Amino acid sequence: MARIAPFRALRFAVESDGALASRLAPPYDVIGPERRRVLAADPHNIVHVDLPEERGAEDPYAAAAKRLGTWRRDGTLVLDPAPAFVVAEQSFRDPLGVKRRRRGFFARLRLEPFEGGSVLPHERTLAAPRRDRERLLAATRTHVSAVFLLHEDASGEVARALEELAAGEPERVLQDPDGCGLRLFRLADGAAVGRVAERVASGWTLIADGHHRYESALAYGQARRAAGHDDAPDVLVYLVSAEDPGLTIGPIHRLVRGVAPLEADRLAATLEPFFEVERRPKEGIAAAVREGAGRPGVFGLLLPRDPAGLLLRWREAEARAHRPLERVPEPLRRLDVVLLHRLVFEEALGLTPEAQAGPDHLEYVKDETGLLRGLGSAACGVLLNPTRLPQVVDVSRRGLRLPPKSTFFLPKVPTGIVLDPIDG
Repeated sequence: MARIAPFRALRFAVESDGALASRLAPPYDVIGPERRRVLAADPHNIVHVDLPEERGAEDPYAAAAKRLGTWRRDGTLVLDPAPAFVVAEQSFRDPLGVKRRRRGFFARLRLEPFEGGSVLPHERTLAAPRRDRERLLAATRTHVSAVFLLHEDASGEVARALEELAAGEPERVLQDPDGCGLRLFRLADGAAVGRVAERVASGWTLIADGHHRYESALAYGQARRAAGHDDAPDVLVYLVSAEDPGLTIGPIHRLVRGVAPLEADRLAATLEPFFEVERRPKEGIAAAVREGAGRPGVFGLLLPRDPAGLLLRWREAEARAHRPLERVPEPLRRLDVVLLHRLVFEEALGLTPEAQAGPDHLEYVKDETGLLRGLGSAACGVLLNPTRLPQVVDVSRRGLRLPPKSTFFLPKVPTGIVLDPIDG
């Protein structure tokens, strides 16, 4: 049972919507050096705490804690007077340009190991980011960036509560760092809060984004208990209904580096046992991949100096195309990311799972423009369709996990809307 509760949010004390906008940032794991430099131009942007910069011998986590303490003392950040759920509504365009709206709310969630079944993971995590987030949490004693959770709401009860609230006057109206419209509300009515918490507790919850943050918070809480201090039992979360019509998953394309130059005909012959291979003009490959979104294993493979590309369609009905998948759990065998990494990267390109997990061979790109831009310095690029939400839910509820970089939930939840200090 996922136990959520309202909380006294720590927020930026700003006089205008624009001032708040200048202090928000995307989640730390999607901020590159140049984006960080731009965000950090505002001395009060949350990036200074959530993604502290290493400077000489100064410990970046201690520096983040020091800055956060200064902001609390000088009134840059203030605590809400009473507990509430903080509702955030985002308006955006999906990768195909369609206007969408997604509603969710910030809450405090009681941490439990995944084995308890109340919170389901869907991706495997890496040790370095877990250590990074745990060190930041230990230094700041504050949940700075929320874990993005999906929750079951087949009855629509939570959706109706948020819709009723959103019909009123918002506290803030602004644009977030990624250009999405953002409206903020407080849900503080005790009866409504109780109904929402009860509904969330009655179904499953699934981590959409923030696995490292959840696992690091869990590890920190366990370490504190082992030291005799049961004072970090919760984590800050942002909850969205799995039935929300604005819930969007985008693709994560791949650039391959560090392999010998590839030649189209030889590569096509290597792939032929597993895929139907068709040469297509490069400019039409992306549309052809999207057209195949209803079936598993449709990819567009682009070579840097070839005006054409390869359109791949998995030979699902043929036994030989399944042999390399025999050790893969059955629910994972029809996932595009599994088919791509096992059949294309491992079988055709010779990249071992260890090589794929390392930093030297694969770069992950969120849009077609970025893929084409990076293609000139890569051995090849691969376009793929997004993992579908029913696949994510099915795999997770079976106790399995997807490979890293399998999902890209859109839009990202901005950091800095609310913070949750452990020490109140």
